[in-house]
Amino acid sequence: MKEIKYAPVIIPTLCRYEHFKRGIESLKKNAWAKYTDVYIGLDYPLKETHWDGYKKICDYLDTGDFSVFKSFNVFRREENYGPSKNAQGLREHVFQRYDRWISAEDDIVFSPNFLEYMDKCLAEYEDDDNVIAVNGYSYPINWVADKDATVIFQSSTCEAWGIGNWKRKYTLYCDMFRDNYFKKNFDKAYKTGVLKKMITLRKARYIIYCLGGKPNIFYLLSNDVSLGTLVSMTDKYVVTPMFSKTRNYGNDGSGINTSNAIEKNGNHYRSYDYNNQPIDTSDSFTLRPDSVICREENKKLINKFMLDVPKNIIVAKIAIIVYGILGIKGYKVFATKLSNLLRRKNFSYEDLDEYKGD
Repeated sequence: MKEIKYAPVIIPTLCRYEHFKRGIESLKKNAWAKYTDVYIGLDYPLKETHWDGYKKICDYLDTGDFSVFKSFNVFRREENYGPSKNAQGLREHVFQRYDRWISAEDDIVFSPNFLEYMDKCLAEYEDDDNVIAVNGYSYPINWVADKDATVIFQSSTCEAWGIGNWKRKYTLYCDMFRDNYFKKNFDKAYKTGVLKKMITLRKARYIIYCLGGKPNIFYLLSNDVSLGTLVSMTDKYVVTPMFSKTRNYGNDGSGINTSNAIEKNGNHYRSYDYNNQPIDTSDSFTLRPDSVICREENKKLINKFMLDVPKNIIVAKIAIIVYGILGIKGYKVFATKLSNLLRRKNFSYEDLDEYKGD
């Protein structure tokens, strides 16, 4: 095992008191909490509905006992930053002090060995340029791997439900995103059939994302959408635990990315009960990487589990067809009109106008 460096944890929040408190209390149960600096970005209310939860979080932060952590630091915004700027501010702060960090949304519950898992994986794969990030979350799938493996290397998704990053790699990927990596490589992905494989994923909008977006949007979303798209278009990996180290409570419609995604017959993550997903309850973690790396087999499993709602898949297929016939210029016109239509229809893509062509 390589030398361990303890990564800080950053969590932006605003008003989801129940979610936030539940997550912090679970993080306190980690044995490695005593080595960990925690940074909270508490945004300022924008709407009247934010105030009740915001005040409860303020009271919790003022009266709670967080001495179990090496340090517990709260940045209280004096005006509303919005989720992206709030998270970005935390990242910029840790950039000045650390060469790695762990980020999580405020609706995550953590396994008792989450921090140990993260720190060990971040140490082990720091110099492996085939690994772009470390996921704390793992879908409830019977992964194909060695019998005793505790982590796999998958190349389908990169969820922000507890994720570890390195400053060196993160900076490199952000530079790629600002340089319109996806747009420049879209034609190659189209010709090699990569895009057709992507349309079955939960994030079918990866395809639309590849063709649009402003550099600052790529930067702000590079922990989730951008890295998920990158790992889908390259031969690189995301380290993922065999048994999830986090549980996501955000699929209740309370988050900004799920409030418009709930379907009548379940949500667009299929009708799996994420709120009750089993997670690892062990107090410690032993790193045993999968030696086989059954990428294609596991990609088929995750695609089957994460199959998108039919209309999302239809849109992705149409996007590919339009690009094949009209090229990038014709697609930009199509994407603009499509985004306007989807907003009117309350479609499940979040803020699609951010991803359309300039």
